[in-house]
Amino acid sequence: MNAAATGIGYDEVAFVLAFGQLFFAVPESIKIVLCGTIRPYPFGKDIILYLAGKYGDVFAQNCSLEFLGPLADDMDLATRLTIADHAVEVGGKFGFFRADDKIREYIKARTDLSFENVAPDADAKYSREIEVDCDAIGIQVAKPYRFDNVSQVSEVTGIRIDQARIGSCANGRFEDIEIAARTLKGRKIARGVRFYVSPASMSVCRQCAQAGLVTTLLDAGVQLISPGCSICDKLVVLNEEVCISSTARNYRGRMGGVSCSKAQIYLAGPATVAAAAIAGKIIDPRELLNA
Repeated sequence: MNAAATGIGYDEVAFVLAFGQLFFAVPESIKIVLCGTIRPYPFGKDIILYLAGKYGDVFAQNCSLEFLGPLADDMDLATRLTIADHAVEVGGKFGFFRADDKIREYIKARTDLSFENVAPDADAKYSREIEVDCDAIGIQVAKPYRFDNVSQVSEVTGIRIDQARIGSCANGRFEDIEIAARTLKGRKIARGVRFYVSPASMSVCRQCAQAGLVTTLLDAGVQLISPGCSICDKLVVLNEEVCISSTARNYRGRMGGVSCSKAQIYLAGPATVAAAAIAGKIIDPRELLNA
């Protein structure tokens, strides 16, 4: 949204409630130029997982990430939000995209308050510059138990799963749920697999219902979860189970606590998650999307 946004904890919340402000050191900036073409499915997760796998999950430690380039400009807001939301998963303090007509229209539809765009100066200096050919990165999957333990989907193809999840702040938007419904239409999830889908907000839930996606999901055997972010860690993955999820984190105990620390959690984009739920194992989602 062209705004500085970062997660805060209980102490920071208390400070905001008491004083109405927070203090941050101005971070250095890393410039990430995204090149390539738009895909017919949400692919923001693949991009950020690729960056984590190649450069590590702390390469942007305490820095601001600026995502620029022709592909960044072509992306819809859902894809931008997924990437920016994961800035913290690679150590970043903030994740920025340029303000353009897509952002301005989105904001003006929700508020009549004025807002001011921010953009890098023409002579802006960066601590690091990275260029990514997104057409060459393929489908990415993070293996247990780190966000940067990333491989091509071909390296984990065939791994049996017990659970699949789509939702959270990471990938709970309409576009993420639409690709699941599109993949599931006319199909059923595999026997023995539990597939949970949670819209990120009530407005997304309403949008899915109006588009007829809810019926498609239910007919396929999906279990719908209340809108919000509880899908991240409120549902248990048992020690002997494997889960593939579009949520943001896969460290030990993330989905069930210490007692479930041996549960295997894989992270992937929503198309990959939906395809795995149908097959009962991790597969390249393009096998079903092209069918």
